[in-house]
Amino acid sequence: MQLIEIWGTLRGLIRGSFTFTQIKELAGASGLPIQRLSHLQQRQLPLKGASKSQLLDAIDDLLNDQSDSNRNVEFFVKEMLQRKPQLYEALDETFQRFGWYLENDVPCPIDLQVDIGTVDLRREIQNSLSNCFRRYRDGDYSGAVTCICGAVDSVTEEVYTKRNLGNPHDDSYQQRVNRAFSSIENDFKSEFSDLDSFDDREVIRIWTNYKSSVNQASYVLGSFRRNISDTHGVNDCPREFVQKSLDCGTYILRSFAPYLDEL
Repeated sequence: MQLIEIWGTLRGLIRGSFTFTQIKELAGASGLPIQRLSHLQQRQLPLKGASKSQLLDAIDDLLNDQSDSNRNVEFFVKEMLQRKPQLYEALDETFQRFGWYLENDVPCPIDLQVDIGTVDLRREIQNSLSNCFRRYRDGDYSGAVTCICGAVDSVTEEVYTKRNLGNPHDDSYQQRVNRAFSSIENDFKSEFSDLDSFDDREVIRIWTNYKSSVNQASYVLGSFRRNISDTHGVNDCPREFVQKSLDCGTYILRSFAPYLDEL
């Protein structure tokens, strides 16, 4: 089910949670041409003015005229939550009835989920993942894989720059991730310095295995990038491979996340 098909179920929540003026503002923030709503005004009695329901009917018409009404609904929901975060639970419950859920205030298909929250990832990385969800929703599975790979690209490029590792474009995708992650070895090991339960040999084994797991995830993601992303043109990417890419990509991103501010 598309977001525009769920829109009707949100009307009651919108009507009960926002004023007439706020609803207009939400419509404008979602990218709708609100100049076409200018004739709808609330008025003091005894003058007859427009009701919230009439305003929402007009917004329905505007949504139906948009080339990408799903995007407008997405922006409308994000703006609702920015203004009233307490609506999150009610919105999430509504979306879940129709096969969607909220991830960082973005409606996402329930068959494509991040196993662990992304709230502690940087805003630009969250935006890349949001673009992944959007492309997945629109059926652009190759583009969704490209977004995930791009998020990892941006992180490794930052590490290369701050750690003076050279030109990241001289290395393969897997080499970039492996070399960038290897540069945080001392940062990782230092976290064990005050823990008597780990001796030096065990810390080395833990690091070796952890680095290996990141390296292996990067191989999978690099192969997907070469073969089923749209990096080198549109490819026929099976839908289920987006979830595999997302699993590998978020694992790599979460592995880097604690150390980026320390670089």
